[in-house]
Amino acid sequence: MKRILAYLNTLTLRAYVALQIFAAQEPVRLRASLLSAVAAVGFLFPAVAQADITDSVVGVAVVALPLLVGESTRKKVSPVNE
Repeated sequence: MKRILAYLNTLTLRAYVALQIFAAQEPVRLRASLLSAVAAVGFLFPAVAQADITDSVVGVAVVALPLLVGESTRKKVSPVNE
């Protein structure tokens, strides 16, 4: 049991460090991903539970749009040489 807990602790620390590195290197992409995750929780799950097509379409659009806009914004603010 100790090995499993140690392994989970190691995975947690590695994921935390990887997230910090990602946030430092790609802040625009991180913001777009976080907004999409929050929008997915807020829009998609209730829309699926109600099974209303309009809510599902709007939910998908709200989740996809920040990702697309975030990618185009990242290209504008990222250095060209890299």
